[in-house]
Amino acid sequence: MAKKDEEKKVGKKVSTDKEDLNVDPETGEVLESKPKEVRKSKFPKLKDYLKKADIKQVEYKPQEWINMSPAFKEVTKLPGIPVGHIVMNYGQSDVGKTTMLVEAGANAQRQGVLPILIITENKFSWERAKEMGLNAEECIIHSGVETIEEGCDYIVKYLKEQTEGKLPYDVIFLWDSIGGTPSKAEFAANEEGTGRAMMETAKVLRAQITRFIAPKINATRKANYPYNATFLIVNHAYSTPPAPPSRVGSLKPYGGDGIYLASTLVFRMGGIMSRSSKVTAVSGGDKVSFAIKSALVVEKNHITNVAANGKILCTDHGFIMDDKATIDAYKKEYKAGWDLEFDAYWDHVSSD
Repeated sequence: MAKKDEEKKVGKKVSTDKEDLNVDPETGEVLESKPKEVRKSKFPKLKDYLKKADIKQVEYKPQEWINMSPAFKEVTKLPGIPVGHIVMNYGQSDVGKTTMLVEAGANAQRQGVLPILIITENKFSWERAKEMGLNAEECIIHSGVETIEEGCDYIVKYLKEQTEGKLPYDVIFLWDSIGGTPSKAEFAANEEGTGRAMMETAKVLRAQITRFIAPKINATRKANYPYNATFLIVNHAYSTPPAPPSRVGSLKPYGGDGIYLASTLVFRMGGIMSRSSKVTAVSGGDKVSFAIKSALVVEKNHITNVAANGKILCTDHGFIMDDKATIDAYKKEYKAGWDLEFDAYWDHVSSD
């Protein structure tokens, strides 16, 4: 038996790197290491080829973020809105989509990033935007934009002027809401009665944003580009019926898949089956909006690949967390002495 044990051993002890040790499993004795097998390259001429080839290596800037509220960061597990990307936030009406847009714009200004607003929603409130810290005098604002083409033309114009040095600032484009904006092609289809109006707008969005604007936004991340450009899109959603055997339908953003494909990051606000919920503040018979509770879901994330979701409160001053201590603190600061009334859906908000 002793002789057989000796035969198992390769030979004398050797001193070598830790990961290369050949250790006897019974005694712990270090044995002579067997020589490593060297893998022969399948591409022996590749190094010489690469030396001669004129292959350009593109360098990119480190990823930067536009800061957002602590509540947004906690729910999404993200530092904010990624600079140099297209980001879409979609959902049904009255779920807090514009809160995200305005909060991003206000924080962008604090970081020296110029907000450029494309407004097609008649209900956009500058009074509320001011409460959240967005200074209209330090924005470029296009309100009453009537078509997709018009809004996209503004974006292309400012990107061109940024490249030429005429607009020497980092910028963030904020479009509220692209889902409520028709295209010229849609107008024509409606007049012709072809029934293809929405499909025509989807084609325009794919051509304008996916194939034209997105590459220009992404190019600002290159190290040799002097400034950054970011694009945050608010979009509406519509419900689709369930596909058997599922009993649950889904929410789809308006405009087909063009914007979705162009976006590096996609948020959905509001649930699929559940709705948002409201709490109002009441004093002496007066009733005012206090907060909306909504689901916030990271639906697509090609930056950190983290998927997260949770409930968040949308207030006149931005996002806050959905917990009693935060609600009480916010009430004390802004509505001290007011009573809160919660609607019947308050405890039933979900991301489903």
